[in-house]
Order: sequence, then C-alpha cells, then structure tokens
Amino acid sequence: MTRDELINKQVTQAGHLYKAIMLKAYEGTASPRSAIKAQCLICVGYKRDEVTHCTGFTCPLWAYRPYQNRQGKE
Repeated sequence: MTRDELINKQVTQAGHLYKAIMLKAYEGTASPRSAIKAQCLICVGYKRDEVTHCTGFTCPLWAYRPYQNRQGKE
C-alpha cells in the first residue's frame, strides 16, 4: 500500500468526529498539540476516554496526552 492509501484508511477509521484533525496531522499543518492528539487517538482506537485513562506510562507522549483532567480529579 502507498502512504496515501494508508492515510486514507486511517482517516476513514477515525470517522467524522476526528477526520479534520487527522487530515491536518498527516498534511503537516496541525499544531504539535493536535498532532499528539491524533497519535493518541490512533493508539487507543479513537476512544477518547481511553486517552484520558491511558496506561502507556512509558510512551514518550504520555505526559502530553490530551483530555487529561488538569486538576487531578480523575
């Protein structure tokens, strides 16, 4: 498969809710924060709650993952 085909497959899997962020990340026009969000969503199968409760403590992006409760009230 070509890169474009793989990207199209990934964007399709993301569904309409995350399509825009995924496209920007793949185009290189997303902010670093948005690109991290896209990677985290891919990692957990596009389940936002799973990003919040991520247990991938050794992931280099773990401390930067989106959807964290900043007050520590998880």
